[in-house]
Amino acid sequence: MPKVAIAGGSSPTLGASILAALSTKHNWTPVILSRQTNNPKPSPEGIETRYVDYTSHESLVAALKDIDTVLSVVLIPGPESITYQLNLLNAAIEAGCRRFAPSEFAMREQAQAQVDLLQPKNVVWEAVKRKVEEKQIDAARFPCGMFMNYLGIGIGGEKEKEARAGFAEGAFLVHLDAEPAYVVVPVRADGSSPRLTLTDIRDVGRFVAAALEMEEWGGRELGMAGDTVNFDELIRFCERYTGKKVEVRRVTVQQLEDRLKEIPEADVLKRMDCQIAMACARDGSVVPGVLNEVCKVQPVKVEEFLRKYWG
Repeated sequence: MPKVAIAGGSSPTLGASILAALSTKHNWTPVILSRQTNNPKPSPEGIETRYVDYTSHESLVAALKDIDTVLSVVLIPGPESITYQLNLLNAAIEAGCRRFAPSEFAMREQAQAQVDLLQPKNVVWEAVKRKVEEKQIDAARFPCGMFMNYLGIGIGGEKEKEARAGFAEGAFLVHLDAEPAYVVVPVRADGSSPRLTLTDIRDVGRFVAAALEMEEWGGRELGMAGDTVNFDELIRFCERYTGKKVEVRRVTVQQLEDRLKEIPEADVLKRMDCQIAMACARDGSVVPGVLNEVCKVQPVKVEEFLRKYWG
């Protein structure tokens, strides 16, 4: 069976979701790539872990010699993210790997260009596309929009743990854990509510596993969409299934731009939240479901997710 290497595969979110999806497919053998640490995470039963140094070309090439496809889900903030990803790409080419997918799983390329902290993803993707054009490797990037698991924040107990699916970040835009609960709606220029794509982390894994069955990726965006809803529709669903009155806090792009000027350059996470909200106001959070059309995956919808975990 062909082997697929998952860089960062020991992560409890995307790594775990891809491994779970592959466990139901018996025509791929997953291999985890992980950085060597003093306290390595135990490997899932029956899955090989290869420890690598992302700064060492030789280490990466040796780990990828028998690998068909490389999937990266590594989460490395800062300038090192570019270096590590390009090292992984170049090692995959030298090792003779057939396909490579950089760590994306966010918004589309145009939207990410508007977010400082996400711009390194575009730098990597431009390099990947050049290698595809030179016919050195096949590749794809996998945008998925906002993780639907944000909607599970505030449930509490085991239900919240299940809804989060390993996701550990705090609330963004949708604050169902607040009192009162509220949703920040970055409105379009005409004052209307934009749409956004949300995908459950577990469905991301299922879409990626399904994409492995494609003959060719073609160096393009293979977007996935669990569900794409208007903010007003999302708020109605939240009120229906949480039983809470949700306060709507509308904010314009101008207000967001003014807010951004007040956030220090060093506070990269707050700046990212503000810039993503601005991108949402321009419908930058909508991801076309390319994989929805070519793969047999039935993703969880927003209403279904809220009913299951809040209802």
